[in-house]
Amino acid sequence: MVDRFGGPRTWRAMVGLGAAALVCAAVLAIGLGGGAARARPAHQLVRDSATLAPISPTIPAKMSCAAVAGLTSLAALPDYPTSIASATDVPAAAGNPQYCDVKGMIAPQTHFELKLPDSSWQGRYLQNGCGGYCGTVSNQSFPSCDATLGGDFAMATDDEGHTTSGGLGGAGLFAFNDQKLRTEYGYESEQAMYVVAKKIIADYYGTPPKYSYYNGCSDGGREAMEMAERYPDDFDGIIAGAPEIIAGPLNAELQTWQYRVNSDASGNAILTSDKLPALARAVINQCGHDDGTNDGIITDPRSCHFDPATLQCPAGTDTTSCLTAAQVDVARKIYQGPVDEHGRRLYPGGLPYGSEGGWNVFAVPQTPAGGGPVPASAALAYFGLSLPYLRYQLLPPGQLGPDPSQWQFTDAGFREMFPTANIWDAMDTNLRAFRRHGGKLMIWQGWDDNGIPPFGTVDYYDTLVSRMGGLASTRQFARLFMFPTVYHCGGGYANSSFDVVYPMVQWVEQGSAPAEVTATDTYNGATFTRPVYPYPEIPRYNGSGPTSQASSFHPVRSPEAGDYTDWIGNYLFYQPVTRRG
Repeated sequence: MVDRFGGPRTWRAMVGLGAAALVCAAVLAIGLGGGAARARPAHQLVRDSATLAPISPTIPAKMSCAAVAGLTSLAALPDYPTSIASATDVPAAAGNPQYCDVKGMIAPQTHFELKLPDSSWQGRYLQNGCGGYCGTVSNQSFPSCDATLGGDFAMATDDEGHTTSGGLGGAGLFAFNDQKLRTEYGYESEQAMYVVAKKIIADYYGTPPKYSYYNGCSDGGREAMEMAERYPDDFDGIIAGAPEIIAGPLNAELQTWQYRVNSDASGNAILTSDKLPALARAVINQCGHDDGTNDGIITDPRSCHFDPATLQCPAGTDTTSCLTAAQVDVARKIYQGPVDEHGRRLYPGGLPYGSEGGWNVFAVPQTPAGGGPVPASAALAYFGLSLPYLRYQLLPPGQLGPDPSQWQFTDAGFREMFPTANIWDAMDTNLRAFRRHGGKLMIWQGWDDNGIPPFGTVDYYDTLVSRMGGLASTRQFARLFMFPTVYHCGGGYANSSFDVVYPMVQWVEQGSAPAEVTATDTYNGATFTRPVYPYPEIPRYNGSGPTSQASSFHPVRSPEAGDYTDWIGNYLFYQPVTRRG
């Protein structure tokens, strides 16, 4: 967990789904992240469920692991011919079961890993998403909640159809001149993974999965939403964390904006990481009481009205405890988000109040050792996100796009992204087919997300509610959980551990919809729990009881609910996608 006021975090910790963010979720390395050891907590973090999912008999393998490599039917699998590179028995260790580790490739070049418990499978399949621009098969470990459920998941993940290169802009090279690789990254690889995994599971155990789940964060959250929108009959339960649904405008507009507004005339960064702790402290001191306590937690950043000028250095001074006039201007523009020459928003908001302690991960470069200038292009927003998109994904295959320094923040520039961006955007709010299928959707995000502003996710859900017959009707199949203080896919200064897989299993298999998720952490030196309710409800202090305990809070409707962002891309929430068959 980061220091409360913005101690350093790495890309690995911030972007990895398994970076202590999800107690019961599958631990999966996202993008450049790493995996973690499995834990099996004795307590449950979801307090609203009256019963546990029943423990069904486990289903042992019907064939040897080595025999999986010889499944000749995979080579002729319609639409998705597959080759198995290896199938290896992995002994039980560190809380993980003995399993068959299957690695292979689906045509044209989607590499994957499928983990099949040898004797402890209970009929559930979990597909894990990737992160960033993907391009690698991330490490994954078994969920911790399967001990409570009585059996292990079979689970798989893939590289979204390409291999990522290192270096400046390398993450986007796959998309430069190949339309097929673009659609594989956009959505086709995930459906292919689903079909191939189900086929191998059916052969290995003699029966297909009883229930299929998808879980991902960031780009993995986008993939999750793609599955609900484009392939509504595949998954019974879908978990979309901090979903990158507005992908094109995020990369082209927001992340380019963060680089440009923080560049001085020499191309050096105006605001660097050494100023972030003071900025974070000032925001929390002013706004960290909107839940009825003085605990420093910002429950809904839309209720915060902070002006960075309150932190401006006196004339002639420049220390880490204050901002220069130029840095005040940068902070204001990062909070605001990109606008065109007429002041119209090109993305639904900027980074939220409360996220400042994590700006050094994406938007703001690290202060060099010993001080001194650092190029604004050293920020991940430039070299790892904006540049790969604008150069290699913005225009049709084979056409080089602009450098971020050349991008024009105009209405014409925004519309130039489409229809190409529709390949990876996942903004369609018509989920009627997914609802008819009986699917359940949990969307979650941190209110302090420092990578993908949360406001677009809230706008998506508000539009979904409008199209699906109102809040009560929508909540029957889709719920949004917004976690105060949580950064991108985890981390933050409180509320950083919570369970999303087990509540989804209960919802799908028992019909017990999650009415509350309890987040836990060590905060201010003590164990801390806080309830998180389905949006638009937020926690409010009862007026008595320990403020560190979830039982001292009750749900109220956020006073900011219905605050829909006015930006030029709202129409995209109504654009249909191509659905399967």
